[in-house]
Amino acid sequence: MPGPLPKPAEERQRRNARDLGAVVAPTGDVPAAPSELGAEAVAAWSDYWGDVVAGVVRPADTSLAVRWARNLDRYHRILELADAEPVTIGSTGQPKANPLYDLAYKIEASVRADEAQLGIGPLARLRLGVKLAEAQTSLADLAADIDAEGVSADDDPRSLLGL
Repeated sequence: MPGPLPKPAEERQRRNARDLGAVVAPTGDVPAAPSELGAEAVAAWSDYWGDVVAGVVRPADTSLAVRWARNLDRYHRILELADAEPVTIGSTGQPKANPLYDLAYKIEASVRADEAQLGIGPLARLRLGVKLAEAQTSLADLAADIDAEGVSADDDPRSLLGL
């Protein structure tokens, strides 16, 4: 079982755990997906590079992202083959689970490890210490948006609080 989540930077006493600070979405074109990928892996590739967390990836990390995409594609293809014939006949004639499931689960372990390093998934993002810039909207920003829209005092819930 994994350990506890890291404390916020202002509460930490030791400073050896790096805080990446606010991360913004990568700008520019999405890197081309490896050509041999299936539709599910291509969709995951596009979703990843369109996400804010891809902003922490450096050029040296590209091979990790490619490995993740290729293993994700292998996982989907092998699982599809295994699902087509979930039960096979063993060496003594007994029914047994398709051995492709074992291979799929081994590949899944590699995919999970890559996803943890790339920050895919909410827990992985928290463990990386990434603060997503798009989610850092303060209460003052929200109040300013309400004021800019010209909401009447009758519709403004702050008027009930006397603000």
